[in-house]
Amino acid sequence: MRGGYVLSSIRVKFIRGEEVKFISHLDLMKMYERALRRSGIPIAYSQGFNPHPQMIFGLPLSVGVTSESEYADFKLEGDMEPGEFEQRLNSSLPEGVRIVDAAVKNTGSNIMASVAGASYEILSSTDNNADIGVLKDKLRQFLDKEEIYIDKEAKGKIKRINIRPMLYDIEMSIIEEVGLFQTATSDYSDIKRCKNPWLLRCVNAIKKEAELLKLSPPSMVLCFKMLLAAGSAANLKPEFVIKAFADYSGYGFDILKIHRSGLFTGDKEKLMDPLNGRVILSI
Repeated sequence: MRGGYVLSSIRVKFIRGEEVKFISHLDLMKMYERALRRSGIPIAYSQGFNPHPQMIFGLPLSVGVTSESEYADFKLEGDMEPGEFEQRLNSSLPEGVRIVDAAVKNTGSNIMASVAGASYEILSSTDNNADIGVLKDKLRQFLDKEEIYIDKEAKGKIKRINIRPMLYDIEMSIIEEVGLFQTATSDYSDIKRCKNPWLLRCVNAIKKEAELLKLSPPSMVLCFKMLLAAGSAANLKPEFVIKAFADYSGYGFDILKIHRSGLFTGDKEKLMDPLNGRVILSI
């Protein structure tokens, strides 16, 4: 209790679309701060000379990446139904940011400290002469490796690190877009098709841009779906996995889009939905 108010907490799930993919994490926090003021939500403030809204966000999203699964915790002065909180805050948020679910937060740990895993879908073009069957086999062999090393720059120095313990799962799918990509043929009936609308919208944008500029669109585009370690204990960026697989397979990959499809709490053996605690068994 503070100042006669009983503090309560709400956790929300929200999306970040194309409209806001180039804003920084700090700018996102300022955006929410302005929206909270406009909405009139009784947000709790920190103590001290420079009070700020008590809100904590999950794993920061890299600039240029979209997401359908972001989370944040908000501490309020008094009780409020999650549905009312969602409606009032959404009415003050800009295009591209939308709360899609909310719940009373009953756990003691905040979302930033709880994140343990993240799933991503990466749209990538590859060599025109790439053999999908060969790539599928190489991806399976890649995941079977006990060690996968990459060179990572940190504080001006190059460090060689083993990312295999942080790579939980990876699979490949192709784009079902007849007349645009060579991959969309019946020759690959055993390969999964990409179904995520966030990525398919990107495919359509590529097609329209190519038509407008009279350019040839990429002839072979793949989708990589991966589940990675995320959070303060261990955090693996998806572009590092693509680079490592390119080195292993001998094929070149040009990343067209990175999209975060999930963020999870718990641990590697038991990843959970941050809102309802439901165990996520696989991507």
